[in-house]
Amino acid sequence: MPNISDFIGKPLFNGAGEKAGTVKNALLTRNLKTLRAFEYFDEQEDEHILPLSAISSAGDALIVRSLAEKTYKDAVGAPFGMTAYSVTGEELGKISDFELDGAAVTALILSGGTKIESARIASVKDAVFADLKSPLPLKPVKPRAKRKTAQASVLPASDRLPAAAPQSGSADPSAAAPTRQADETSPQNSSAPPQTAAPKAGSALLTGKRAPADIKDARGNVIVKKGALITAETLRRAMANNKIFELTLSVLGRTGTAR
Repeated sequence: MPNISDFIGKPLFNGAGEKAGTVKNALLTRNLKTLRAFEYFDEQEDEHILPLSAISSAGDALIVRSLAEKTYKDAVGAPFGMTAYSVTGEELGKISDFELDGAAVTALILSGGTKIESARIASVKDAVFADLKSPLPLKPVKPRAKRKTAQASVLPASDRLPAAAPQSGSADPSAAAPTRQADETSPQNSSAPPQTAAPKAGSALLTGKRAPADIKDARGNVIVKKGALITAETLRRAMANNKIFELTLSVLGRTGTAR
C-alpha cells in the first residue's frame, strides 16, 4: 500500500505535458482517516490545493485533468511529527507517515515503524489518542458541553440606573472630557490600518520558516543549513536533490503544525 510520503515531492503535469507544480503535503479529514486533497506549489512558488478528483493517474508523476481549486473546511494538513498517545496516557511515538488504501488512511506509521490502525484513533486535536484495547468499532467520543457563563444583561437606556451625581465641590471628570474623543475613534477618523484579505489555506507551509536541522544530499553535502531561512531557492534545491519530503518532515516535526 502507498504512503502519503510517496506523493510528496512528485511533479504535477497537465494532459499537454506542461509541469503544473510539485506536491508538498496532503489534506486529511480532521480525524485523520481520509485523504481529501494534495497541497502543491507551482513554478512561481504560489501554493494551491489539488482535489483528488482532479488526478487522472499517479506514478512517478501526477497527471491532472484540471487545476481548479476547492476549499476544504473540514480538512487539515497531514500532521507529520504529531505525538500519538494511548488513551491511558502512554506516549506511543510521533507520526512519520500515513498508510493509504485509495483515499482511506488505513494506519498511522510512527517513528520506529510501529503502526496504529486508523480504526483505533479515538480523538485528534493537539495530539492523537489511540484506543488499543477496546473492541472495534470504537464508540464515538462525545464532546463536552460548554459551561454557561453569566452575562451582563443589556438594558434599554430608559431602564438603566442614573449615574451618581458628583459630590458638592468636586469636579465631574466626565464633564471635562473633550467631545472629540468619540470623533477620534469613529470609523471615519480611525487611523487603524485597512484590513487585508485572509491568507489562502495552506500558504507558507515551509517558506519563511527556519530549517531545524541540516539537510544533506546523497553525497553528504549540506544543501540546507540548520537555522537557514527557507526560501523559494531552498525549495528548488531540495527538490533537485529529492529532499523535499525530508525538509517537510523536519519542519513540521519540529513545529507540530499542519496547513
